[in-house]
Amino acid sequence: MKLSYFLNEYLKERPLFLSLIRAKEAWLFQKYLPINHPSVDVGCGDGFFANLAFGRIDTGIDLPSSRINEAGSKKVYRELLVFDGRRIPIKSNSTATCISNCVMEHVEDPGELIKEIFRITKPGGRFFVTVMAKPWEDNLIGGKILGKTYRNWLRKIQVHLNLLTEAEWSRRFKRQGWIISGKTGYLSPRAANLIEIAHYLSLPSLISYKLTKKWALVPGINLLPVKHLAGIMGKNVKPETSGAILYVLQKP
Repeated sequence: MKLSYFLNEYLKERPLFLSLIRAKEAWLFQKYLPINHPSVDVGCGDGFFANLAFGRIDTGIDLPSSRINEAGSKKVYRELLVFDGRRIPIKSNSTATCISNCVMEHVEDPGELIKEIFRITKPGGRFFVTVMAKPWEDNLIGGKILGKTYRNWLRKIQVHLNLLTEAEWSRRFKRQGWIISGKTGYLSPRAANLIEIAHYLSLPSLISYKLTKKWALVPGINLLPVKHLAGIMGKNVKPETSGAILYVLQKP
């Protein structure tokens, strides 16, 4: 399926800035389907992304304070588990595929969580993980104008606790025993600028969600140039220059 399909699906229920990057990630994951089971989605949220990208996951896991309570109605997961962000309540060497989409940059100690995911994964099993990276901040228009003050403000708004370089993320994964079998840089400087601007264009959606718990008061209506947006978002770049990276990791 084309990237524009995933973008249209996201725009029906999510704000523009979130739709742009999540649609790209869902599109990238199509290359690796079907995944092996049992499967675990670490940081599952409400299940919308997993439903679009994978269709069916065995276990969804997230914090009690997340939107995991909304995931049950989507019937994406066979079971839902809450955890403390550190210890995963799943047996060692029991999972064939683990997924974590843009979670690690929000975790205080990503090394511990990466280690836990390694523990529950079977030998030969794979871990698909996307992370935001330092070039995201380096490419911000506001950062180039207002400097560190703007970057720190946006980092706080987005709760980005770890924005590492590609080399730093790679070392984190290798340190816990993972073999890197693939990596894709999927957020070019131009795409990063588009998402940055989209944050401000999405203000009405954010207000709507605060007041009604719905991102769109009239779902399904889209007047945006989806093909043009998909053209900007569709370009991949070298992982070391990308604002976001998809890693394909394997347990020996």
